[in-house]
Amino acid sequence: MPLFLNRRMFIKAAVAVPLLGPVQSSQRRISPLGLQLYTVRSEMEKNFEATLARVAAIGYKEVEFAGYFGRSPRDVHKILSTNGLKGVSSHVGYGTLGDQWQGIVDAAHVMGHQYLVVPSIDGAARAQADIWHRASERFNRAGELCRAAGITFAYHNHQFEFAGMATRKRPYEIMLELTDPSLVSMQMDLGWITAAGQDPAAFFRRYPGRFSSVHVKDLKAVPRPDEPAVQTDVGQGIINWKRLLADCWSAGIRHYFVEHDAPASPFDSIETSFRYVNALRLSEAAR
Repeated sequence: MPLFLNRRMFIKAAVAVPLLGPVQSSQRRISPLGLQLYTVRSEMEKNFEATLARVAAIGYKEVEFAGYFGRSPRDVHKILSTNGLKGVSSHVGYGTLGDQWQGIVDAAHVMGHQYLVVPSIDGAARAQADIWHRASERFNRAGELCRAAGITFAYHNHQFEFAGMATRKRPYEIMLELTDPSLVSMQMDLGWITAAGQDPAAFFRRYPGRFSSVHVKDLKAVPRPDEPAVQTDVGQGIINWKRLLADCWSAGIRHYFVEHDAPASPFDSIETSFRYVNALRLSEAAR
């Protein structure tokens, strides 16, 4: 089955089609629900400890870091424990995959991270010839060091990985096929992949077991290729979350991180998103 759809067809399916299930079904809730702390980065800069306390008070149980804001891994781990939070994952820059990588892995081990995720490859690097082949090789090497520490290495997508390439495979497919499944996982950003006009479930079917976590991100609309994607709080946009999250769960994904790159009010945003996702009940075939 092709991994791309006509944009209008995909959105019609993603937004309007209800989740169809068998007569006998059980109701599942996404739990524990996590937060990508990039969403509240401005608040983290103001008061690191108070922000994590508020994240926990809203009801989040897991967090994914995008920097420790000058604090040591041991200190951050203590703050998480005090608030009943688990620092399951952290985003780390592509540029750290060289000499800095062992130190990153050591810090992640202290933090108790299960995942280290490269969130993107910057524009300058993407302009290099054969970047996706070389990046895949670097990811495999980084994954070896992670595995030795009991950590899983992963890559997080944006839109550009799905850009058409005249006679070659798209970057996302190149990475999935050239990286070792035992060393490299994928973190699918459900907002960005929707913005690219792709069907997440098609990737789950074609590459089973390759996806360990997702970013739960909503959009006001699917942009045209020349337009930026405009994000909104989860449940306030065009994505059919009941259907999509059920697909994620069926694919074996167990870590879900709410994210909004530029919320007007970070705390209001993460509370609105939490309440929406927490209230969802996903129909699942009884086993």
